[in-house]
Amino acid sequence: MARKKVNLLPSAQHALGKAGANIKKARLRRNIRAELVAERAGISVDTLSSIEKGVSTVSIGAYAAVLHSLGMEKDLELLGADEEQKRRYREFNLKIRKRATPREKKHKKGDGPMIYITGDCHGDFEKFDIDIFPEQKEMTKEDFVIICGDFGGIWEKDVSGCWETKLLDELDSKPFTTLFVDGNHENFDRLYSHPVEEWNGGKVHKIRPSVIHLMRGQVFMIAGKKIFTFGGAKSHDISGGILEYDDPDFFNKRMALEENFKSYRVNHYSWWEQELPSEEEMLEGITNLEAHGNEVDFIVSHCCATSTQALIGGGRYKRDYLNEYLEKIRQSVQFKKWFFGHYHNNKNVNAQEILLYEQIIRIV
Repeated sequence: MARKKVNLLPSAQHALGKAGANIKKARLRRNIRAELVAERAGISVDTLSSIEKGVSTVSIGAYAAVLHSLGMEKDLELLGADEEQKRRYREFNLKIRKRATPREKKHKKGDGPMIYITGDCHGDFEKFDIDIFPEQKEMTKEDFVIICGDFGGIWEKDVSGCWETKLLDELDSKPFTTLFVDGNHENFDRLYSHPVEEWNGGKVHKIRPSVIHLMRGQVFMIAGKKIFTFGGAKSHDISGGILEYDDPDFFNKRMALEENFKSYRVNHYSWWEQELPSEEEMLEGITNLEAHGNEVDFIVSHCCATSTQALIGGGRYKRDYLNEYLEKIRQSVQFKKWFFGHYHNNKNVNAQEILLYEQIIRIV
């Protein structure tokens, strides 16, 4: 039986939406995966998603279970409390943390630039809000955050008056410099329209002065570390195939796929063949690695090597020629750590290979 829709006044709906957003931020601050919170709370991931969006049809019991799983159940006690109770609660729970190394002390000590790294964003840069990622308070433009593909900040076909402009400007205004490899959810028509420039030893596209795309097959020197980059991945959510918008039968085909709950993409609107690399890009990667003696500090990619994918996928993912290419690199190149995204999880696969999604970790 479907839940009866609750008609809320706009102010109440706004407050509920803000509460949901705060719950999501609290989860991200704790670096806890959505699946784990849902399991602890005894609800589905879809219900948790609804809670984080402030959906009014979710029971208050589900909200309470999520708050408990995050260690925030005492926040419920403040509902309806008078201002004096709230003041005492805030004072009792106030934690004063003295930072040992503010930015000035960092530079005085002679510490070098910092590098943080994270997984897929899909155009949602909320994880970089200062209350979720407070470390940025001590960062400068000489410090870096690397995104392991599916950046998603360049997606829409028509950018006139687009939300992307505001998002990219906000990202560029952050105290740090954002670097990213491409994934399989990028608008490659637009991404590749940016001029190719040289930066720190490799080729890049500068989307904004401090928002930079690290191209495939490059070796960069960043914060004193050699970093090999190779973006791209094969889309797995296309069981219904790739549609052509110019096809006269496009709308009928799309309706048939949606009625049968089959996922699909539209060429040059939501899918681009450049999601997988060209032979030239792969050859350039091999050549650049050989020029550095097949030894780097870090490798950053979107998908991973064939053997690594087998460990994390349990047979769910079919290997492709990019996985095989990365496998050859895995076998022939000496590296300290390999960071990748794509699989929407946070996991230390082994001592060297790390899968990232929501987490932001410091590597330098």
